[in-house]
Amino acid sequence: MSKRVMKLAGIALVAAWLTIFSVVGFAQAHPVEGSYNLTASSSELGTLTFQVTLKKEGGKWTGEIKDSPMPLTVTSVTVDDANKVTINADAGGTTVVIAGKYDNGNIAGDWTAGDMKGTWKAAKAGAAATTAAAKPAAPAASSSAAIEGTYDMKITADGQGEFPMVLVIKRDGDKLVTSVENGGELSITAIELKEGDGVTLMASFQGNPFPLPGKRTGNEMGGKWEAGGFSGTWSAKKK
Repeated sequence: MSKRVMKLAGIALVAAWLTIFSVVGFAQAHPVEGSYNLTASSSELGTLTFQVTLKKEGGKWTGEIKDSPMPLTVTSVTVDDANKVTINADAGGTTVVIAGKYDNGNIAGDWTAGDMKGTWKAAKAGAAATTAAAKPAAPAASSSAAIEGTYDMKITADGQGEFPMVLVIKRDGDKLVTSVENGGELSITAIELKEGDGVTLMASFQGNPFPLPGKRTGNEMGGKWEAGGFSGTWSAKKK
């Protein structure tokens, strides 16, 4: 093989390696990308946990929220050069802004939803086992089946009166969903079964979400609630 051919072959080989390294470099994921186990806290809502996944495709960021006790749909995500993260979401008509700073696999900051505000922190999910351990266990099938049905429900606000409605709980795939009849501006947007007889309904009034924690006893459930300077009780009895 002539020296000229060998030189051309060497140049081609170097070019091929440079192309490979260039592609690998551009394919590297942004450090903020990934799935996170998120905990949000406030005096009105207490503590909420769910998962959020952040992705960058081309020059655009997207996000998805899973396992939230209240409906949350991501509408936009921005990440600046300093890795400051802003997630905008919709909670049944209420705009939720979740803003924080990424640092070594964690994000922490503040959130707002209407008149409510609080803090949040999120840790990037590691191995599959870690993610599985951090994710709340799904309620037993027997528990879920027992709570499905139609309920006469009443929410009482101290000094404000009673708000009766009909609550419907049913299964949709692997989760329980709720709907309300004759609730007016009050709605029940989600339900979460806790260990033992615990249950939390996520309510919304004029687009402002608040939790209704309580317990189940046979065909009835109920408890006390407090949010936004108001408090009261709630009860529901299966028809």
